[in-house]
Amino acid sequence: MIEINDNIPFLWRLRVQDDSEGFCIVSMVVPFSTGDKHLEHTIETDIVSLTADYSDSEEDEILEWNEDDISLFLKLIANSPLGQSLVPGGTIKVDLNDPDTIEIVNIVAAAGFGLAQTGDNYLLTSDHSQMNFQCDIGSQISLSTVNGYKRGVVVDMDEEHVVCVMLESIEQVSSQQDEEIFPHDVLLVKRHQVLDPLYTRTEPGQTDVLH
Repeated sequence: MIEINDNIPFLWRLRVQDDSEGFCIVSMVVPFSTGDKHLEHTIETDIVSLTADYSDSEEDEILEWNEDDISLFLKLIANSPLGQSLVPGGTIKVDLNDPDTIEIVNIVAAAGFGLAQTGDNYLLTSDHSQMNFQCDIGSQISLSTVNGYKRGVVVDMDEEHVVCVMLESIEQVSSQQDEEIFPHDVLLVKRHQVLDPLYTRTEPGQTDVLH
């Protein structure tokens, strides 16, 4: 368990693998002190970063989290089962070994280092009977895909498009699709393609009506 505040001491470590062909494995590093000892907690993610200019280096590259990373992390923490939000000047306690926290770190890493693919070839055309969703960064959403409704998390958006990190796979079913979409891949979709998360909810919400 770690207490974090507005000045989150979070870092990214990019480590080149021997056979990575220019890709680096992304890890989260949290430095901390215990007495006189300076230690660090590391969370390995399944995210890779294409760093062609860095691939010949033998040393790891260390990057500080930027404001977008920190903002997204805090929003996801607030929206997660952990249910904590950081008030200005306050602190929250986060268990870095909790699977929910590790999943959030993967989402933040995917948002920062993943390459967004257009989602058109993976999504079905809306029949206008589905409920569109007024989302925000950090919101969970549903997408109507060629394999059914799939879950994602909004990590960026503008007036026309939404960038989301997928939480479920989308299998390749046609030659128009470049490849299968895996959890933590990044898709760029249009706003009207974003659907209410109820389409992929596994349990009824507090306001749902059961029939």
